[in-house]
Amino acid sequence: MRKFCIALFSLFFFVSLVGCQSKVEDPLFSGETQSWSATITLYPVENSKETAQINLNYLGGKVENIGDFGINLDTSNNQNGIAVRDARLNEEGNFKEKVKVDASEGVMESKHLILTVKWNDKSEDVVLKGK
Repeated sequence: MRKFCIALFSLFFFVSLVGCQSKVEDPLFSGETQSWSATITLYPVENSKETAQINLNYLGGKVENIGDFGINLDTSNNQNGIAVRDARLNEEGNFKEKVKVDASEGVMESKHLILTVKWNDKSEDVVLKGK
């Protein structure tokens, strides 16, 4: 009986550990403009840093006309969070990047974020609303 209890406890402990592993979350923020759609997904905090997955999709015509572009991610109170320069879209018009964000800055605690995309002397703000 004692071995059975130990085995049962070990199984329960193992299942609880596996269940608490880092999993991909649903997008926390999303938004769309005429030219771009974007989502931001957060992964668990690691050493006071959160990992933010930025997914950006070009909704316009020819992807090859975009070339290099840059993005800035700011909070609703104009706190600068993330900047990426010299980015490129893949053949399908998508851009994915994982970046570390300081969790103490509260960047991801905002009700909405503003993702500014700059390309070919154009600029567009994508308002990303929290889910």
